[in-house]
Amino acid sequence: MDHRRTPSRNAYVPSSWFIVFTVAALLAAVAGLGWLLIDADDGSKDTATPPSASATTPAPEPTETTEPTPTPTPTPTETEPTVARDTPVSVLNNTGTPGAAGAFKTKVEDAGWTVGGIGNWQGSIGQNTVYYPEGLQDQAEQLAKDVGIDRVMPRVDPMRTDRLTIILSGPQ
Repeated sequence: MDHRRTPSRNAYVPSSWFIVFTVAALLAAVAGLGWLLIDADDGSKDTATPPSASATTPAPEPTETTEPTPTPTPTPTETEPTVARDTPVSVLNNTGTPGAAGAFKTKVEDAGWTVGGIGNWQGSIGQNTVYYPEGLQDQAEQLAKDVGIDRVMPRVDPMRTDRLTIILSGPQ
C-alpha cells in the first residue's frame, strides 16, 4: 500500500474574466482618484502685454473739479442662508464599480462635510441621490448642491437616522 500524500487541489483559482474585470476596476478607480486630485487647466494664463508707444508719453496733468464724485451706494443683496455642514454623511456605492464610494468621499470632504462612513448599497436606485432623515432637508439640499447631485429624497429603511446618505448609482 502506497502511503504518499497527494497534493490538495482545493485552491481557488479565479476565472480570467474576474481577473480582467478586477484589474479594469482598479485602473478606473485610480484614474478617477487621480482626476479628482489634479487641478484641471482652465486655460487662464497670465500673458504680459508688450509696452506700447503711448506708455512712454507722460500722462496729462489732472484738472481740478469743483464737485466731488459721488460714491455709489451699495444696494442690499439677498444672500442665501448658510447651512451648517456639521451633519455626518455616509457615501454608499450602488454603481457596481468597486471603489466609487471611496473616490467620491474626497469630493464630499473637499466641500466641507464630514464623512461618517462609506460602503455599498444593495437595491435599485435610479440616479445619484442624497437622502435625509427628518429635520435635515436643508442640509441635504446644501450637500447635493455642494457635490453636484440633483436628486434629494427622504431617507428609507434601513438608512441611519443620524446622518445624510449619498447613494451613487451612476457617473459622478
